[in-house]
Amino acid sequence: MNKSDENRIAWIGIGNLGRPMVGRLIAAGIRPLLYDTSPDALARFAGQADIAESAAAAAAGADLVFSTIPTDAVLKLVAAEVVNSLPPGAVYCDMSTVSPQASADVASLFEGTAAGFLRATVSGTVVHAETGVLTVIASGPDAAYQRCLPVFEHFSAHCFHVGAAEEARHLKLLINNLVGSTIALLAESLATGSKAGLDWAVMLDVIGASAIASPLLKFKLDALKNRDYSPAFTADLMIKDIDLFTQTANGLGCPAPLAGQTLALLRELAEAGGGAQDYLGLVRLLETKAGLEGRD
Repeated sequence: MNKSDENRIAWIGIGNLGRPMVGRLIAAGIRPLLYDTSPDALARFAGQADIAESAAAAAAGADLVFSTIPTDAVLKLVAAEVVNSLPPGAVYCDMSTVSPQASADVASLFEGTAAGFLRATVSGTVVHAETGVLTVIASGPDAAYQRCLPVFEHFSAHCFHVGAAEEARHLKLLINNLVGSTIALLAESLATGSKAGLDWAVMLDVIGASAIASPLLKFKLDALKNRDYSPAFTADLMIKDIDLFTQTANGLGCPAPLAGQTLALLRELAEAGGGAQDYLGLVRLLETKAGLEGRD
């Protein structure tokens, strides 16, 4: 028996990323207790999971409670319900992308309680979640991390415990800043190459075999070759994450001029109707700005 099977598991928030993560647990023979404000999100797991009527009810029926939710405000609302409902010795593990400050506020709710609070952000897309190769970056009490680790292993290829407080939140934001900025630089370079008359497919093949090639760029190459902007991670979500990064950097007194430029481009993309598309749409935006329209 996998150690994750020894604990009752609840999951709050069955969105784009939570859905495949929960699916991996069910495929492993675990029957979780689920809660989401959307009946449609829960309906796809009918007969495979138990459904709670509220976040508090989900917490009351579990030893390990996980959440994947959209914003700081929602995290605070959910945590306020969960903290008063968890059984003694239970762990609340939030896996959302939120600000370090909001996370610290939630951590303060758990001080003096018999429950643990773990922050466990993830790096990867829906595809990585579906195939079980996410990277989990956790911080908080080591005992809570060890309790949750067998669950993480159902949907991740790498797990890191990086500190006792908000280290995981900071790491997730700086990673997504690097991701967004990388695609902005790629878009700028591809537009320049196209204006210089370089062949699109040849450009991408050479970049994919060059010193700059990374798992991110290699993952995006096929979509670029097919000019496919269907969302693996939307521009709107990247705006949220890089905005959180810039706010955090500014709060620490750190300059973040490149993040600001990437954020401005992403907002321009969203204003042009590309917010629900993949943030790879920055390529299309830079082409348009360079006078290379009608290439799709």
